[in-house]
Amino acid sequence: MDWNWDHIRYFLALAEQRTLSQSARALGVSHSTVLRRIRRLESVLKTALFDHTSSGYTLTAAGQKLHSEALSMRSTMSAISRDISGIDKQMQGDVVITTTDTIARYIAPKLIAKLSEKYSSLNFSLIMANKLSDLDSRDVDIAIRTCKHPPDNLIGRQVAQIKFDVVASSAYLKKYAIDTFPTDINGHQFISPDESYNTAPFYQWLHSRIDQSSSVTTVNNFLSAAALAIEGLGIAVLPSYVLRAEKNLVSLSGEDGICSNDLWVLSHPGSRNTEKIRVVRQFLYDELPRYFD
Repeated sequence: MDWNWDHIRYFLALAEQRTLSQSARALGVSHSTVLRRIRRLESVLKTALFDHTSSGYTLTAAGQKLHSEALSMRSTMSAISRDISGIDKQMQGDVVITTTDTIARYIAPKLIAKLSEKYSSLNFSLIMANKLSDLDSRDVDIAIRTCKHPPDNLIGRQVAQIKFDVVASSAYLKKYAIDTFPTDINGHQFISPDESYNTAPFYQWLHSRIDQSSSVTTVNNFLSAAALAIEGLGIAVLPSYVLRAEKNLVSLSGEDGICSNDLWVLSHPGSRNTEKIRVVRQFLYDELPRYFD
């Protein structure tokens, strides 16, 4: 059928205003345009929709039938418009993502770049932190975290496993040869996370192999450990993706690493139904595993 919503819009205006001049004012057009549109609709439907009387235009029986259907159409169109507008509004504003220091350095920039290109109406903030408590304040929308068991007050999904390697720089290994790792490491220099990491598998593995003759430099984050290892200060345990990115580092632990930890994408339950958070969280669910194969 050769008619569209614009025809119905003009029809509804005349049915409700009853005169061409009032309909024209309501639509912001000339009265001749209103009349032309009505005539076009009647021609397409092959029936008269209005009777022209001294008091204005009144609906014929066919017009009354169409009027009932048109009101339903207008209600549906309005609902669709509200829904679409609501989605657009929800996909605007700020999204704050927090993650560990090394993910913020080596992986998150790639993710933020893709997100910014895909959702140009969103403004992204990236916070580097190594704790989950930042979500409790609700200043952070999404956390990308390594842990075995996330807190019960957060929602999310495990998306990957992070493997860990024992590493040293090429320069360190030239200066201090290691023949039979991991047994031949007594007396070596180590770079160790501080005791805030003492429940982590990599920390326990490392400290079970450090003896009293070893020299230990303590750091409070992996980025510092990586930087010191690159400078040849000693042996460190780092996520495998750091090893892949830093060409001056060499793995001592083999292809399978020494241990692993779970990677989670988490958010507060209060943001579960926020469209922008749901969309970004799903993007991270889909994208993050590609970096940890």
